[in-house]
Amino acid sequence: MLGNFVFSETGPAAAGTAASSKPVQNAASYLAAGIAGPLDDFDAVDVVAEITGGTGGTIDVYVQTSSDGGANWYDIIHFPQVAGGAGPTFSRAPLSLSTATANAVVVGKNLTPALTTSPGVVNGAFTDRCRLVMVAGAGTSVGATVVVRMAPQRHRTREHGTVE
Repeated sequence: MLGNFVFSETGPAAAGTAASSKPVQNAASYLAAGIAGPLDDFDAVDVVAEITGGTGGTIDVYVQTSSDGGANWYDIIHFPQVAGGAGPTFSRAPLSLSTATANAVVVGKNLTPALTTSPGVVNGAFTDRCRLVMVAGAGTSVGATVVVRMAPQRHRTREHGTVE
C-alpha cells in the first residue's frame, strides 16, 4: 500500500443526491475538495466503505471516476443500499487494471448514478481521480455517516538474490 485516501462525508439530510464535498485525506492539493487522487500511477485500489444509515430513509453510495479532468463522472462502484437508522455497514470493492468487467454494464453519469449493486463494480481501467455520490431516499431527515477508504497499490517487484 502506498497511499490511503479517506472520504469522511455526511449524506443528504433530505431525499436527494449530493457529491462528496469535504476535503479528502491525502488527496493532491490541486484537486478540489471531495475528490481523491491521483490514482493513475496505481494497478489496483482496495475500497472499503463504512456507511451508517441516516434517519428515516435509505442511503446509496457510489464511487465515480472522471477521464476528462472532472467535467463528467461515471459510476465504477455502487455499495449495497443501507436502511435508514441502520448501524454501521461495511462493504469492500476492489478495483483492478488486471481484472476487467466482461460485459457492458449500465452506469450513471454525473449526479444521476445508475450502476446496480449486481455486479456493483466496474473493473478495468480507472482514471486519476474519484469522488462519491450519495443518494438519500424518501423520508430522510438526518444525513447518513459515510466513510470510504481507498488504498491504491502498485505492482510489487522483488529482487531475487542467490543463496550462498
